[in-house]
Amino acid sequence: MVCLSLSAALLALGGSTVLAQTPPAAKPEPFGRFINNTIYQPVRSESITYPRFAELEDGTILATASLSGNNPAYFPVFESKDGGASWTWVSNVTDQVNGWGMPAQPALAELTEPLGGFEKGTILASGNSWSNNGTRIDLYASTDRARTWKFVSRVAEGGRPNTTNGATPIWEPYLLVYNHSLVCYYSDQRDRDHGQKLAHQVSKDLLNWDPPVDDVSYDLYIARPGMTVVIYIPPIKKWILVHEFPIGNSSSHGVNYPVYYRLADSPLDFRLSEGLPIVINNKTAPNASPYVTWSPLGGPNGTIVVSDADNPQVYTNRFGGDVDKWEENATPAGATYSRAIHILNKHPDHLMIFGGETFDDMRAGKLTPFTATVVSLTETLKNNFASFWRRK
Repeated sequence: MVCLSLSAALLALGGSTVLAQTPPAAKPEPFGRFINNTIYQPVRSESITYPRFAELEDGTILATASLSGNNPAYFPVFESKDGGASWTWVSNVTDQVNGWGMPAQPALAELTEPLGGFEKGTILASGNSWSNNGTRIDLYASTDRARTWKFVSRVAEGGRPNTTNGATPIWEPYLLVYNHSLVCYYSDQRDRDHGQKLAHQVSKDLLNWDPPVDDVSYDLYIARPGMTVVIYIPPIKKWILVHEFPIGNSSSHGVNYPVYYRLADSPLDFRLSEGLPIVINNKTAPNASPYVTWSPLGGPNGTIVVSDADNPQVYTNRFGGDVDKWEENATPAGATYSRAIHILNKHPDHLMIFGGETFDDMRAGKLTPFTATVVSLTETLKNNFASFWRRK
């Protein structure tokens, strides 16, 4: 939901803060389960939203987020080697080329093969660098496990940050290593035929980028699909893309930013697929800034898990994305603006939920910490949301 991340970043004023590791209030067991384990505690005028992560091939987890309250803004990067039980600050991703800072919408990925002169294991970072002069999605690389960063290339650029239809910014990058290339997905307002659409660009060398390709666009001009997240579902041999889908001031099942998804044979061909809504029992729906992950547990098709910005619960599908088979399951984690979720690669029952501030908490100056929660997916699937709250 661009309007919230934009507002968050525009509050990024004041002096800089030197980040250090923030110890958790308790000491969770390595690769255990825990609730709201602190990664970083904001101070003074800071607030932290839009958490993002990358799990490396060796199981190390890197986490970052949009951190407002520092000028110029940057993305702090934290590392966990024990499944999120403990965290160490390792670096900041800073703007090295624009003089604008990195205020919003970070993205992380690991190269799983050599690409563009960079070795396998190189860490990639992107984000939205902006000022009144424009919005730029830039790519950075780290060859020393996220300790230092170097500017690599500019993926795309647009007009100044402005969510009004007719303005021309770009937003919300998401990185995917696929087919000996890097794919960068983003939200795009530059097409005069669309208030906003979703697009991607591909690079085979991390320096040069192919022209944009549409992923999700609608004939209705005021439709604003946004915030792409993509993951592969092995049992059905499909890729899934989730996004929010606001249309003016309209609402669907009580929400103004309903969550939609598309399934495709290739992550480059979502434009050929139909957009499907996530609705539970024809009554409720997730709202805004979705994230998606997948676990092999839960049945022959495994379990698709989706999060939204406004609710602590997650939305699950154990039937290969069948539009009529979504469920709502309670979690102890809090709502967070653009909350990210992840199934640990070597622990398929561990659902990690990254936390931070909601937009309202940020405006209230509550200094909500950046956190990690890990719950059992198996137990989560047993908790129907309605029955869970009846027992509380």
